[in-house]
Amino acid sequence: MSDLTEIIATVCLLVGGFLIIFSTYIFGVCKNKNHNNFIMFNTLLITYDWIFYIIFNLWLWFFAADMFLNPPLFNLPVLFIMIFFNLLLTVFILRRELNNNEQFRTWFQEHKAFCIFIAFCSLGSLNVLHVLNCKFNYMDIFDAKLSFTAEKKIIHASVISLVLGDIPRLFLLGYLNMGLTDFYAVPTTSFFLTLLAINFGLFYRLYESMVRDYEIPAVQEFVISKKQFLEA
Repeated sequence: MSDLTEIIATVCLLVGGFLIIFSTYIFGVCKNKNHNNFIMFNTLLITYDWIFYIIFNLWLWFFAADMFLNPPLFNLPVLFIMIFFNLLLTVFILRRELNNNEQFRTWFQEHKAFCIFIAFCSLGSLNVLHVLNCKFNYMDIFDAKLSFTAEKKIIHASVISLVLGDIPRLFLLGYLNMGLTDFYAVPTTSFFLTLLAINFGLFYRLYESMVRDYEIPAVQEFVISKKQFLEA
């Protein structure tokens, strides 16, 4: 395809995907302004980015084969490290909830398929796990009753995911795009999606730490326990 066709395809993929994601966010806001609808926006963006990154890797290997070039093997370690650590952290967090959180265990029995799908999406970024507890549109499937500890662990683990997965992937995509002599829709779209996902992810982490402030309940629990101890 010509460069113009590739550019049009890139714009359509980016703008079209963003409009769908933003429309879902607006729908959630209209239904209930009190719930954290930005979680759904961020999750859909991360999922779109992750799926497109898989498409990019498939494109990269087939494109390299068609051009009689050796596939860029340095892309594989980044992909495997990201998947390995995100999988490890996802399994640890969800397994802990299953063992210690009866409400989550009950929810999991009813929504196993959805939870497994979200776990797959979390291989791209652990922030996706927040959607399990976002209460989007009052739907039970988005009300997993994650514990306070699990919420904190997701936030902390997402920092590891950012350092080991997102940032190296962004630099890799930038390097590969600069190395191409022609304009291609797939690598360019994947690069900008990753860039958007990282930036919105950083904003979301800031929101979690400053606005929602997950650390406050822990302090309150300690104060209550101390007060009860003194009264006793």
